Amino acid sequence: MALPSLLISSLEQSGIRRVMTRAAEFPDAIHLEVGEPGFVTPRHITDAAHQAALDGFTGYTADVGLSSLRDALAQAATFYHGDETFPEEICVTVGGIGALFGGIRAVVDTDDEVLIPDPGWPNYAMVVEAAAARPVRYPLRAENHYLPDIDEIEAMLSERTHALIINSPSNPLGTVFPERLMQELVELTRRRDLWLISDEVYHRLLFEGEHNSAWRFHSGGRLIVVGSFSKTYAMTGWRVGYALAPPPVIELYAKIQEATVSNAATPSQKAAEAALLGPQDCVQAMLATYTRNREVAMEVLDQRGLEYLRPQGAFYIWVHVGREDTNTFVLELLEQKRVALAPGSTFGQEGRGWVRLSLAANVDDVREGVTRLADFLGDED
Repeated sequence: MALPSLLISSLEQSGIRRVMTRAAEFPDAIHLEVGEPGFVTPRHITDAAHQAALDGFTGYTADVGLSSLRDALAQAATFYHGDETFPEEICVTVGGIGALFGGIRAVVDTDDEVLIPDPGWPNYAMVVEAAAARPVRYPLRAENHYLPDIDEIEAMLSERTHALIINSPSNPLGTVFPERLMQELVELTRRRDLWLISDEVYHRLLFEGEHNSAWRFHSGGRLIVVGSFSKTYAMTGWRVGYALAPPPVIELYAKIQEATVSNAATPSQKAAEAALLGPQDCVQAMLATYTRNREVAMEVLDQRGLEYLRPQGAFYIWVHVGREDTNTFVLELLEQKRVALAPGSTFGQEGRGWVRLSLAANVDDVREGVTRLADFLGDED
């Protein structure tokens, strides 16, 4: 049977998902391939969703989300991002991916070019292509500390370039943008009349330094900030994200969501509201675990003499394995050592020779997984 959509059928599935699917065939595998917090959702959040359902919060909401959640998000954005934010600048979405896709659809037309980071989350390319636009990768290189090079990005701009996607803290690199760089990126997009889409879903998961949000410098410009509850509060399955954007763009989000998902699930929105307004010690406890896991992973890597990038934020560690074909490498590692990792090449051409390890598992799995990786590389020598 002929597939009805050449556009969608041509999308390349993430290598992370391919490894996850293969790893499911090995019950004894150590899972370090997926960005999944190794915690259940905190009890006060789950209780709030349960009570909301009992209280009748089971119907539709406005396309852009519950007004009470948008109010809470405006307060949180003002506090965390350092610039006063209003509810009309917020849309509640179905996960962070909903905020990303909605933003692309709102500001990019067919055949427009969107600059995406390399290495960068595989879904950036997938979402841009699903919107019938064209992803163009800009490199993140060691000589520039794996941060965007303003001059190089500007040299890549064409008449078709309409948007630039950035990500801090970075998945997969763990890099965190300095204040000056973030400000320069906002200024670049303003000067060149581009949309800046800033993925900041890991903004509260920092090992070192401070988060510098693009929202702090936007001054009503062409900026969309993507956020999510998934990583911060261990709420991946609740599917709640949000976008910060100028009110005219939020109006476009409303149309996109009406045409695709209507609204994020109502009990999930009440859970997100409880997450924001409730105690935040759960976030610090999870971050403390990721920090300990980072130290354990780096200790093993240092002992075994393996090259890696010290993560400043998010919950991943980027490790050099010296094999260009990392798709084959991670499958061989899985079959021989029962460790599932994400292949670097799925994050772009600059990821060849590297793998990404999640630090969101339990500490014993992190230690054992990194040890088995080192053993496997030693066996190859």
